[in-house]
Amino acid sequence: MGRLSARSNPTGLIEIDRWRISITVLEIGGRRSFALEKLDLAGLNLAGELNVFVVARAGSSSTRYDLGPVEMYSREHKSIDDLDASQLLRFRVLIRDKSIARFAATAENLRPRNDAESESLLPMEPADLGERLWKLVLGEDGPVLLFNSRVFPSAAGAENYLPFGAMVLPEALRQVMARIASEPDCLDDESSSWHQWSDWINVMGGGPPPIEGDDAAIEDWCERVVDSFCERFGFASRLNEELLRETGND
Repeated sequence: MGRLSARSNPTGLIEIDRWRISITVLEIGGRRSFALEKLDLAGLNLAGELNVFVVARAGSSSTRYDLGPVEMYSREHKSIDDLDASQLLRFRVLIRDKSIARFAATAENLRPRNDAESESLLPMEPADLGERLWKLVLGEDGPVLLFNSRVFPSAAGAENYLPFGAMVLPEALRQVMARIASEPDCLDDESSSWHQWSDWINVMGGGPPPIEGDDAAIEDWCERVVDSFCERFGFASRLNEELLRETGND
């Protein structure tokens, strides 16, 4: 069953689907800012004097912004320099009905998006990781691979650098498979963000995760899926060819 475009929860808030919202983040000279570029409330039966609020959150730090009336809310970039740059950046959009002084609709746990980038099973986001090159975050919303923003200017920059993909992605995916194997029912739950991994695992020839509790079988399953992924993309062969070209030994 697919998600409804909007549904009421026990608090009376209408849930806004994520495809209706687009938030972009810019980083220039080490300064970060965000803008709410898209907010589509058509067909949600919202009425009254509505204002838009955005809460930006990273780790335990957060800031709330009043963007003004829905009809003419501010699309200007707002600074988020006060937020923890080493943590995942997430947003919450709230629609407040001023006439009755309460919130009427919400969208939770939103990732910043770039319309030029396609959705990925393993989304990549920049973070200030100090001397660490990457970090995998596993949450209810699925996995996110953080890359060091001091090294790579964008997710595409990290992905297109073959050594990063060859040495980072297999281990990141092994951790993702271990998380899935610890709660295999998530693959069958269409409301779970982890459900989308089911088809990918089948393409890799992994089949369903083994019975929970069989540590040896789980480890073998994770390794099999990762081996299939590496085989498909030929990481070792491609990296070897690149190194030979660089040394002039091809």
